Amino acid sequence: MRRFALATIAAVVVSCAATVANAATYVFPCENFAKNEDGSWTVLVTTFIEGPDVKVQEGGIVQPGRAILGHDIAAIVAKACPGAVVAPPPPPPGAPPPPAPAATLGTPPAAATPSTAAPVRQQPLPFLSRLMDANGNLDVRQLTCGHIEDASAEEAELLLSWYSGVYSGSPKGRGINLARLRYNIRNVIDYCKANRDKRLSEVMERMLK
Repeated sequence: MRRFALATIAAVVVSCAATVANAATYVFPCENFAKNEDGSWTVLVTTFIEGPDVKVQEGGIVQPGRAILGHDIAAIVAKACPGAVVAPPPPPPGAPPPPAPAATLGTPPAAATPSTAAPVRQQPLPFLSRLMDANGNLDVRQLTCGHIEDASAEEAELLLSWYSGVYSGSPKGRGINLARLRYNIRNVIDYCKANRDKRLSEVMERMLK
C-alpha cells in the first residue's frame, strides 16, 4: 500500500509539472486580435485559445460581456493583451484614400533619369491586326481556320459576328437573334479547331447559309 501511495503521489506530481510546463510555454497570440473603439476585438486569424479551449474564427467580432461556451473571451483577450492599441475605424465607403506621406526635409525624392527610368514596353498588336494592310483593312478571303485559332477569343468573336451578319443578315432586317449568333460562332470555332487549313469563307458559307 505504501508503494502504491508513493507511486500515485509521483504520478500527480508529474502531471502537475507537465501542466505547469505547458502553461509556461503557452504565449497568448495577441497579434491575432485587433482592439476596437467600443472595447470589442476583431479576430484577424482563426485562433484556438487555451484555458477555455475555445476557437474563434477569422473575421469574427468578440463583444465584451458576451459569453462563448460560458467564457467572456473579450475579457480574456483584454487581460492577456493590456498594451493593445485601438485600431483606427475603417474609412466609409467611397471615401478618398489617405494622402501620401510628405517627403522628409533634406531628402527630396530622386527624379527619374533616362538611365534609371524603366523602359516602356510596346504591347504587341493583336494577331488579326498584324494581317491588315496599310489602310487598316483585312482581306477576309485570305483567312483560314488557323487564323481564327491563333487569334484571341475577342478578335475571333468580333470577326465571326461580322461575318455571320454578312452571310445570314438581310438588308431589311431590323433584329438579331443573339442566342443563334453565339451558337453559330461556337460551331465555327469548334470546326476550325480540327480543320486549320480550311478557308474561313468556305466554312462560313457552309455552316451559316
